[in-house]
Amino acid sequence: MDWIEGQLDDESIIPQKLGTPFPPNFKEVVKTIFKRLFRVYAHIYHSSFQKIVSLKEEAHLNTCFKHFILFTTEFGLIDKKELAPLQELIESIIPY
Repeated sequence: MDWIEGQLDDESIIPQKLGTPFPPNFKEVVKTIFKRLFRVYAHIYHSSFQKIVSLKEEAHLNTCFKHFILFTTEFGLIDKKELAPLQELIESIIPY
């Protein structure tokens, strides 16, 4: 998460000023960020979901993941093979 925060704060990657061009590698950096965020979701669903359920927060987690995966698929930010660990859950959200 620290690495992601560093990327988001780096103005040479994500310009903060209107009119500043994005770097040529912008999409690749964003794809790496999303791939790492997906791994966090995969870890939560595989290792911590029962804790989330016990806190009665699964609806919130599922909604956040749904928005994440819809955005990811809309813009092609994660290769389909990378999504395999949560493919069943993803297919329940958006059938291919």
